Amino acid sequence: MSTIYFPSCNFTKASPEAAKRLRAYMQEKMPVAGCCRVDKTPYPAGDTALYFCQACRETLEAKENNQLLLENLFVWLDKQADFPWPDYRGLTVNVQDCWRDRGHPEIFQAVRSCLGKLGVTVVEMEENRENSVFCGNLHFEPKKPENVALVASRPGVPLYEYTQEEQAQLFAEQVEKYTAPLTVTYCNRCTLGVRTGGGKAVHLMELCMGAYGE
Repeated sequence: MSTIYFPSCNFTKASPEAAKRLRAYMQEKMPVAGCCRVDKTPYPAGDTALYFCQACRETLEAKENNQLLLENLFVWLDKQADFPWPDYRGLTVNVQDCWRDRGHPEIFQAVRSCLGKLGVTVVEMEENRENSVFCGNLHFEPKKPENVALVASRPGVPLYEYTQEEQAQLFAEQVEKYTAPLTVTYCNRCTLGVRTGGGKAVHLMELCMGAYGE
């Protein structure tokens, strides 16, 4: 059986240098697929699709007659004995776990293991792992009265249709929970959400590719 890497289009747009390095590394290991939304390659049953974008996972899961096994790329990277982990010793971070991964404890574990191999110190939050309530402008559960009122005034309206000013107001509440100078995310929406709220965020894949701080 084969393994195929599915790159994240949104990550490629947001972090082109890290995405370029990742593609070069993965091309030496396995075939690289096109965009998950348009790729129509008939992969054999039992092949494994490597992904690191939650939207890619959802798209692949929803494909008609999908017979691919899905594995998160951070879980896979954590098992690679020859992966050249960059050295980020001295970096202290919070981890913003993604609400969409609440049913994937293997990802929570792999993310922290990868950070350990990068030399990064993690300060855990109370709302971590399956207790996360955040996925950027896809999901947030505010507690501040003014933010609860804002959400209640827009029944059925998705967060990504709120104005930038309203999103900034909402996500500033999430940013206030962070206790470290930098927040590591591993979801494109989470990354954008933290930054919209005024926080400093870096996607874990940028760290893995040594592209942070350049």
